[in-house]
Parts: sequence; structure tokens; C-alpha cells
Amino acid sequence: MNDELDKPTVAEISVEELSGISECLVIDVREEYEFVEVRAKGAKLLPLEQVPLSLDSLPKDRKIYVICASGNRSKVACEYLNKHGFDSVNVIGGTIAWNTSGYSVDRGPIDDGEVL
Repeated sequence: MNDELDKPTVAEISVEELSGISECLVIDVREEYEFVEVRAKGAKLLPLEQVPLSLDSLPKDRKIYVICASGNRSKVACEYLNKHGFDSVNVIGGTIAWNTSGYSVDRGPIDDGEVL
């Protein structure tokens, strides 16, 4: 087996590990209607298609944790961000895993502070 092929293309973190980190930037790359339904508490909405347009507004001096529904779109976003000099980490299992694990969530209308 080739070890290089087994390595993830982006850094990954479990929802359990993420829940133990305070003061972190979590970007949710799902669509707005998904974000309204349920979101990890403290996550900021930045739909995947808007990521390329938002590079100038994202911090390059801190780690960015990227979450979606299950981890697929967030992996795509991480690959793109890392290619452009960011330090991003994919959240394995995404919001589905976060919510089913019982971690704190928000639901309903989005306030301005929750959008990037």
C-alpha cells in the first residue's frame, strides 16, 4: 500500500476535537437555507461558491475550520483555500456529525454577525 495515497489531501479534525477548541474561526460553506435549518454555534456562513470571491476578507494569520453538511464541500473549500495560502482544516462529518453528537447549535434566522 502506498502511504502517500492514504494521506488526506487536507488537514482534518473531528467534531469532538473541534468542540474542545475555543476562540476558533469556523466557516460553514453550505447554502443559506441549510444554515438557517441548523448550524454549529459560532459558525460563520460563507457558501462554497462565494469562497473564491472572499479571499481578501479571510484571515491568513489564523487557522480556519471549514464545515458543511457531511465534510465533502468543506474538503473542496479547504483544498481551494490551502492552494491560496490559507491554513484550513476540514471538519469530518460536518454539521450532521456536530448536531447528532449533541454539541451546541443555532437555528433560524441569521444575524449579520453570522455571515462572512
